[in-house]
Amino acid sequence: MNWNGKYKRSASHLSMLLNDCTAEILALTSPLDVCRISLVSKSLKSAADSDSVWERFLPSDYQSIISASLTPVPEFASKKDLYVYLCHHPLLIDAGRKNFSLEKRTGKKCYFVGARDLDIPLVDRPSYWKWTSLPESRFPEVAELKRVWSVDIGGTIRAGVLSPRTSYVAYLVYMFGDEFGFSYRPSEVSVGVSGVKFDKRFAILMPEDEESIYNLPPDLEDRLKKVYEEAVRSNLPSDAEDDDPGLCDDIYLALQHLPLQLLPENVSNRLQLVMRRPKLRDDGWFEIELGEFYTENEDDRIEMNLKELKKCASLKAGLIIEGIEIRPRMD
Repeated sequence: MNWNGKYKRSASHLSMLLNDCTAEILALTSPLDVCRISLVSKSLKSAADSDSVWERFLPSDYQSIISASLTPVPEFASKKDLYVYLCHHPLLIDAGRKNFSLEKRTGKKCYFVGARDLDIPLVDRPSYWKWTSLPESRFPEVAELKRVWSVDIGGTIRAGVLSPRTSYVAYLVYMFGDEFGFSYRPSEVSVGVSGVKFDKRFAILMPEDEESIYNLPPDLEDRLKKVYEEAVRSNLPSDAEDDDPGLCDDIYLALQHLPLQLLPENVSNRLQLVMRRPKLRDDGWFEIELGEFYTENEDDRIEMNLKELKKCASLKAGLIIEGIEIRPRMD
């Protein structure tokens, strides 16, 4: 009997078994963990790079998503290469109305609902909005505001198309062209399951460093006094507008000409609980958080809204809406 050949075959079988077990264990971790392991352990690199691991990190419906892409997706030698591609090359789907990608550290689904798929009153009336193309946008068209008195933007997505049991955050993504009428104009933002009471917050779309504190209105002192008294008296709960519509409107009207950092610290901290400001993204657009939600039931219809406060309505123009981006909450 050739003991040497038998030993080699047994060792080969054992190696295959160990590799399969290792791959199964690695698939229970995360893409970030697997990448770190492949860098620090040569003995585990083969298992860490295997298709059996990386296919588990891809969404179960990735093939149907890829087939719906408007642009062809290249053929890849490995599932890891495909995963990396989907993280860095968002796919345009649903007739160019949505964008799909993966969050690179977790493999969770990310969706970007384009302006064409949003509910924007008067958006198809050329006197008020116009559809235009921008080279810096990922969508064929964006919505540019020509003139309206009040901005109202809404979007929906079914929880089942997202990753299950995941905390998500929705962001309105926009920029300004020849803007006027948006300084110190607060809006109400909310995200939640349709039919369930939403958690409401407030936001100002104009970046704070572009606003001016000059030309203060003559009655500002009295209005700010009311802000101080009300903010000290309460914690300004998120449903304050439901309890006292006039209070929230007066608070934000009083802030039209005064940035939060100029308020007393105890007032500013409490107002920050309900006031949101935009952030500049790496792609040159602004984003402002609308709210967060958890994908518990796949049939849930998630509603995302931004609505200008009624007492702050004024003629405005120059807002350019790219869409609403939905991505996993990253701690």
